[in-house]
Amino acid sequence: MAGAFPDIPLCPAPRAGAAWALVPVKRLDRAKSRLAPRLSPAGRQALQRAMLAQVLSVLRRASGLDGIAVVTADPAVAAIAARFGARQLPERREGLNPALSDGAHALRAAGAGFVAVVPADLPELDAADISAALAEVRRSHATLVVPDAAGSGTNGLVFPADRPPRFAFGAGSCRHHLAQPGTCRHPLASLARDVDLPRDLAALDLSFLGLNAWRMQDAVPPPPPIAEVMSQSR
Repeated sequence: MAGAFPDIPLCPAPRAGAAWALVPVKRLDRAKSRLAPRLSPAGRQALQRAMLAQVLSVLRRASGLDGIAVVTADPAVAAIAARFGARQLPERREGLNPALSDGAHALRAAGAGFVAVVPADLPELDAADISAALAEVRRSHATLVVPDAAGSGTNGLVFPADRPPRFAFGAGSCRHHLAQPGTCRHPLASLARDVDLPRDLAALDLSFLGLNAWRMQDAVPPPPPIAEVMSQSR
């Protein structure tokens, strides 16, 4: 994706020992494909934009977090990230796990000391949970594995940048991550629920998702109202 991303740095390089969030985001035209039974392609893209804005808005408020990096192959996603002061890392290898590996390596090479991998589809994300997890990793230097609500998937990884885990997102990822040395299970309520399947939409709180996040950035045209997105069918 050379040339597709802005050359002007949007934030300084990580200082030594700094903690950074690493947020992976697919191309919008491929986002949330498992929601196809309920949402049109336009609806899925709008929902992903809104959830990304919500996540970035929350991360900006997390104490102990020095910066945010978004790894993506989509210039439209990079533009959203830029509005929230995030650094864009081009996705140089296709696939979530290679993209995270490359992103974590880039942050470490730039001087980051700690990394928190945060998915872009956590509508209940709380800044206090991110801050607490970073404080725990600074204290223990362990890799925290944050399970999803079912206990089988992984909805967050927090680790020292010089000891990244082998990223194993996919079926049974929580078990695969916990099988690695130096890891521990670390449930966090606000990271438990993501939005992957049609049944996840039923419990989605439409009253706040994305709306406050987009209002923070007056220069950004807002996405369609979330209620409108949710009413779209394929």
